[in-house]
Amino acid sequence: MDWKPATIESVKRIVESDLANCTNEQTAAFKAYRVEPHFTPIVQYGNPEKVVVVARKANEVIYWEDVEEGFGVSAVGAEGNILEHDCNQNSLGLALNYWIEGRSGRPEIVDRESQSNF
Repeated sequence: MDWKPATIESVKRIVESDLANCTNEQTAAFKAYRVEPHFTPIVQYGNPEKVVVVARKANEVIYWEDVEEGFGVSAVGAEGNILEHDCNQNSLGLALNYWIEGRSGRPEIVDRESQSNF
């Protein structure tokens, strides 16, 4: 399968698909923090790239990263740029759990295929 860069529409479909597998608490958290998906800059391995932000809580965001094909959690700069490159392949539910559990920063690396939403 050839890699294709994410589009806003493709990320919206991924969010909706992941939300179908989320708990009520995760869904409520997403509804509380969701933003209109938009591209924002990130530096990955020294290269400027773009990711799609889908939720924001204070100075942190949840974003879709199309190379890793997963959601990441990161602090954002004053300009809205992602400050921490997250190499995880997390589902939306796992990224939301990080906020629900009251932690900041990035979730642990998890294989998207084998995780479950407790």
